[in-house]
Amino acid sequence: MAINLELHLDHLQISADTRQWIDGRLDKLEAGRRDITGAHLSVKQMSGKPTVNEYEATLTLYHKPDNIAGSGKSPVIPEAIMEAFSSVERQLKKARTAARDRRRRVRKDVAVKVDVDPGPDLDLD
Repeated sequence: MAINLELHLDHLQISADTRQWIDGRLDKLEAGRRDITGAHLSVKQMSGKPTVNEYEATLTLYHKPDNIAGSGKSPVIPEAIMEAFSSVERQLKKARTAARDRRRRVRKDVAVKVDVDPGPDLDLD
């Protein structure tokens, strides 16, 4: 299942190679999981001067239970996108680790509750 990507370039263009890289990277983030429902990538030019260009890429992953956002700035569009992906990947790894730890803690608590002795059997007949 491919992640639905909303791409906002703000009157800019990216190459076909960069687009393929983005799609491949999103597929790797999804890789057998169902916690990402979509993504939004926005790229905009920070300075309008012809000699000094700086671009900002902001990537938002629609992730369950909370969305994850990351951004990157660079004089080159693909590099800004790579920085945004790196930021999101770090946050996604932390979120998945925290979710896994919560599930382990819940399973451990359930196992402890199952082992509790219910007490003496009272037959009221």
